[in-house]
Amino acid sequence: MLLLSVPAMAQEEEGKIKAAVEDRYKQWLAAANKKDAAAMIDLYDENAVLMPKSEEPVLGKAAIGEYYKKLFANPDFVPFTLNSNWNSFHVAGDVAIATSVFEGDVTRNGKQIHFRDKNLLVWKKQGDGSWKVFRYMFDEIPAKK
Repeated sequence: MLLLSVPAMAQEEEGKIKAAVEDRYKQWLAAANKKDAAAMIDLYDENAVLMPKSEEPVLGKAAIGEYYKKLFANPDFVPFTLNSNWNSFHVAGDVAIATSVFEGDVTRNGKQIHFRDKNLLVWKKQGDGSWKVFRYMFDEIPAKK
């Protein structure tokens, strides 16, 4: 009997981790929309790697913090709405791997712009039990013609 319940327990644990990671992602979105670099960088692991589209990789929490400070200082970076759909989520020990397609809208110069991106997020469990971004890579999905 015990063997039959192990997969169910693992599935329940993965569900809890997914909920925790989704909550952290909501915090990430809120920080981005507030242009709050301090809150943003707090969501990253010390050894995180950020791989933005069409840019060099950004290595380490301190460098990622500088990246966000520069990004948020850019007047072209404006608040946006976003709907994320996790199309895969897997947990292996202290690492959670999520892939998603997200769609959003942003208003620039009075014009609403719709965008679609894909991303790969690797989350790492911290000593305090929280989850932080360990690897983040994203790229735009071109509009369908």
